[in-house]
Amino acid sequence: MTDKPSNIAPITLFTTLLACESAAAQGNVRETVMMPARERLAEVLGSVARFPEEATATLALASPTGSIAWHFSQLLGALALTLAAAALAWVVLRWGRARFMYMFNAQPLDRAARIAYLLARCVLQLLFGAGFFYVVSNAAILALDLNPAANATYESVITVVTAVWAVRIVFFALLAPDAPSHRCLHISDDEAQGLYRMISITAGFGFTVLGTCLWMRVLGLPQDSHLFVLLAATLFGTLLLSITAYRYRNTVAAMVLGDRAQDRAAWIRFLVRLWHIAAISYFFLAWLVTGIRLLLELPSPVGLVTGPVWVLFASLAAYGVLLLIVDRALPDASGHDAGDPGEPWADTSPFKQLAEHVCCIFVWLAGIWAVLRIWGIDVSSEDSFVVQAADIVLVVFLAYVGYQAIKIAIDRKIIEEGGFELGEPGEEGGGSGASRLVTLLPLARNALLITLVVIVGMIVLSQLGVDIAPIFAGAGVVGLAIGFGAQTLVRDVFSGAFFLVDDAFRVGEYVDIDGTRGTVERISVRSMQLRHHLGPLHTMPFGEIKRVTNNSRDWAMMKLELRLTYDTDPEKVRKLVKKLGQELLEHPEVGEKFLQPLKSQGVFRMEDSAMISRVKYMTKPGDQFVVRKLVYMRLRELFECEGIKFAHREVTVRVAENTAPAVAGAAAVLAAEQQAANTAPPEPTR
Repeated sequence: MTDKPSNIAPITLFTTLLACESAAAQGNVRETVMMPARERLAEVLGSVARFPEEATATLALASPTGSIAWHFSQLLGALALTLAAAALAWVVLRWGRARFMYMFNAQPLDRAARIAYLLARCVLQLLFGAGFFYVVSNAAILALDLNPAANATYESVITVVTAVWAVRIVFFALLAPDAPSHRCLHISDDEAQGLYRMISITAGFGFTVLGTCLWMRVLGLPQDSHLFVLLAATLFGTLLLSITAYRYRNTVAAMVLGDRAQDRAAWIRFLVRLWHIAAISYFFLAWLVTGIRLLLELPSPVGLVTGPVWVLFASLAAYGVLLLIVDRALPDASGHDAGDPGEPWADTSPFKQLAEHVCCIFVWLAGIWAVLRIWGIDVSSEDSFVVQAADIVLVVFLAYVGYQAIKIAIDRKIIEEGGFELGEPGEEGGGSGASRLVTLLPLARNALLITLVVIVGMIVLSQLGVDIAPIFAGAGVVGLAIGFGAQTLVRDVFSGAFFLVDDAFRVGEYVDIDGTRGTVERISVRSMQLRHHLGPLHTMPFGEIKRVTNNSRDWAMMKLELRLTYDTDPEKVRKLVKKLGQELLEHPEVGEKFLQPLKSQGVFRMEDSAMISRVKYMTKPGDQFVVRKLVYMRLRELFECEGIKFAHREVTVRVAENTAPAVAGAAAVLAAEQQAANTAPPEPTR
């Protein structure tokens, strides 16, 4: 039998493994596969009664003395040699453990330290195991004069022992039952030790039975008896795997979900809780398929039952190595532990999270490819659907990685520029906006996403065999139709582009567009949204904008008018305002808001009842309204202390002696109204 992948046209996954090429062409699996397999199975079961006799005869014929006891002596000799070498290896390992204890840190600083220790220990032990196999096998050949039967016996024993040893080393590193502080899987000490013990037993039985079957086949055991032993052994191995999956179903589910199981999606938790049902079903179905293919002497994939299990644990080991590379290449600047068990993406670095995500996806794809190879599916033919699907997945994967990397870079730049966390607008608007990059980068990110989606969509359609030339032609026609039929849309898009190039406004700035005022809250391809400081949201198409007044650039000047009586000394007011301006610069709340201090501009104009004096100050846009409250309050307190009075609006009425009482009453009413108007606060001049 060979392990070459068959060229059978697939009907389903397992009919690919069951049907031969002619059976698939005829489409009658029952008559061409199932019935012959049943007849062949009956023949194999009929040889069960002859198995002891055939096994005895095979061993006797292979023995140079014609005695079965000779084989037992060779087995005992091989075991003695292996055990002696294992004892020597144990002594050397104990010696080496003391030499490498400096690599062990009971309190590792981060995930990289844990993985590095486990990986180094695993690699050293595997190298030692390879050296053990090489030395013992050559010692048996050089020191002993072995015939072919004895040589097969020694090779089988040494190979089985070395294979079991290698499996134990790998799982010892993955589960770390002796080093809880370095364990990367979310699993308790008892569960790690129990799972490691169960895997060791299963691997020991599996390799022993497989080695025995191959040994007996080399010695000349008849085909029917060999198939019977092989089918029975694989069935028992399937039972062991199923028992292991059922017994440790909750342990594996906890490892997959991590320590934040409640944060996972409900469908993920549901699938993870039922994983053992799918695994057990696969084990028995794979054993059935393997048995049928063995009975029909079809190309049989090696390790169809246990192959996905080995791929799974090999993927975990490969993922650990990749995480170690990521940790070394992208160290965490914050210094906190970035790899808690069960949470491989706990790090705060976006690029590191992306790298870990990419490693996870890569390991998944590599694992799927390995499982397909184990199933005997040809993944090398250019005409294969699997290859076409792999090309599509590769294109989507590269596009995803590229977009995520650029998105992270854009988001990081937005954060460096201050982001979108803007201050609340003032009572009458204003307030500083975001930087120009913060305004333009989200548009560039969206444009990149649209471009990648279009390009990847075209490549995927091309891989699926769709002629994309008509699509390009149709896109040209659609673009022409948009150009003629949607002139307003085109005008909006181009106007918005030029406004952004001119840097007329940014996100967060307070603008006035033809009488519509508000804070720029969102900018799209064809329009912008303004949020008025009283709440309403206005949507303004770019094509309808004629003039933009930006109230949030550079600085804002506030000028306040003060109504003073005519007996006020303007020079005294100037000195007091200047002194107050210097005091306000040291104010703990508003001192930093001044760009220019409060100063007096002198007498601005003269009215009938008051002398109008004006003061001014400069702040950042939006801060002038906050400062205005304090300026008014301090001016009132200062003028009251200095005896400076504010002038009220007055109306002087002169009534002749012979004027009728009605005229006098009307004048009194007018005077009262004027007095009420004087009590209103003065309006600021901007």
